[in-house]
Amino acid sequence: MSKYREDEDRLEELQSGSDLAWKSFYEDMRSPFRMFFMKRASLGPEEAGQLFHDTMIIFHRNVLRRKLVAPLKSSLKTYLFGIGKNVLRKEGRKGDWEAEIPEVSIEAAIESVHERAAKADLVRRLLAKIGESCRELLELVYLKGYVMEAVAKELGITNEGTVRKRKFDCLKKMRLLLEEDR
Repeated sequence: MSKYREDEDRLEELQSGSDLAWKSFYEDMRSPFRMFFMKRASLGPEEAGQLFHDTMIIFHRNVLRRKLVAPLKSSLKTYLFGIGKNVLRKEGRKGDWEAEIPEVSIEAAIESVHERAAKADLVRRLLAKIGESCRELLELVYLKGYVMEAVAKELGITNEGTVRKRKFDCLKKMRLLLEEDR
């Protein structure tokens, strides 16, 4: 008998693709996740929210691709927080979280040097195609780590909401270009 039976049942619901299960999981995890990373990694509310969003995308992908299966070795919450910590580590950021949540072993995708080079080349090509304003905005957000307020100031935009909308539109454009490129 697994000690994570309740989480395994929830995982089964998530794997079925139930919108209600995903919405419930999202709502249950959002506040604890944001508070943990605001406290332990010194993130601002907006940064913690963006980290949660990015982490949920990875979590969703892992669940639907069946990379996470029963029997679980940790709770879903611990697994989700582990993804968040790994995202921050990849960005070169550190936090004070070792005592709070145990380390979770998350299988990292093993990529060859050639695969990474090919992906980097694809991103460069897409950024070249996307247009100067989108490229600049995406570089500020994802490569330089600017928060929306700083992006707005840098680009001379008066409203942070406008920056979010432009970022959404640019990412949508990037996805379309990616589909065309395949």
